[in-house]
Amino acid sequence: MSSRFTQLFEHSPDAMVIVDRTGHINDANKRAEALFGYGRDQMRGESISTLFPGQTVPLPNGSEPGERVGSHVDLVGSSTDLRQFPADVNIIPIQTQRGTAEVLSVRDITEEQRAQFVLELGLDVFESADHNLQSLLDHFIRAQEEERNRIAAGIHDDTIQILAAANLRLQQLRNRLDDPEERDILDKLAKTLHMALSRLRQLIFDLRPTSPEHGGLERALRAVLEQMQSDVDVRYQLDDRCTGSVPASISALIFRIAQEALINVRKHAKAKTVQLEFQEVCGGCLARIVDDGVGYSPADVEERPGHIGLSLMRERAVIAGGWCRIESMPGAGAMVEFWVPYNGLPTQPEAGSERAA
Repeated sequence: MSSRFTQLFEHSPDAMVIVDRTGHINDANKRAEALFGYGRDQMRGESISTLFPGQTVPLPNGSEPGERVGSHVDLVGSSTDLRQFPADVNIIPIQTQRGTAEVLSVRDITEEQRAQFVLELGLDVFESADHNLQSLLDHFIRAQEEERNRIAAGIHDDTIQILAAANLRLQQLRNRLDDPEERDILDKLAKTLHMALSRLRQLIFDLRPTSPEHGGLERALRAVLEQMQSDVDVRYQLDDRCTGSVPASISALIFRIAQEALINVRKHAKAKTVQLEFQEVCGGCLARIVDDGVGYSPADVEERPGHIGLSLMRERAVIAGGWCRIESMPGAGAMVEFWVPYNGLPTQPEAGSERAA
């Protein structure tokens, strides 16, 4: 290769790798080392599938470079830390001393896709919104909260009382028995009843915990976090910078989205820590909830029957004219990020934008 080619290759603003006709990497530049996390010596001789696992990358077909034209593909790159990212890949045929090869110019387009995501989710729901629409939203959220309270009261006043009475009679029956095996059976049944009571009490708390209307959003969330820390030993950090006047209905909606994310952490994440951050951005509240748990594939989870929490978070944000996105992968924790306007339709911030800081 000429010195000019070498100079362009090394100083390219994009990651570049040279791949031979067998699909193995001959060389890589510094940007490729930074993007994928491998040293160039580690990449040399490796299959291109190491960088783009499970995907087909067009390879040299044996014809002369002058007879072929470059191509373009969209792939998903994978780095040494298991981070996956959308990649824009341009494939350029070249001639080397070893024969025909391809130069793959790779660019991480995560930020571009985020911008596109925000643009597509730039909902026009409130473009013609007026006081009546805001009142309708308030009524809708208030009705949801009242329904939650009604269900929680029904569980407490009916189901829990019945189970508690059944548990008491079970203990009375056990005290009358002398057979150890029969007592053991009743002990197991009592344990099952106790578990059912505990889960119902947790459900009541989830349905109507400390209301944001009484003490604010931070106090309500802290009550949820304190109980979660007590139940599953998850340490937390809470940073609430939404100090402005937040309508009661919007505060309740923000709380419910955050609560749903925390329920997922408590039930599934096996996390050690969870961080919550709330900031005022563009006339609304931008929230990020990050855990260091086992992670998951959001698309796979949403397809399973009974897993509606992720969809509910998005739907609640959209109802208020905002957006919600979920970012996770197995083994890498999860982040829930959402933005909800206080009222009207102000300029929406970018999903994932650090300008909120």
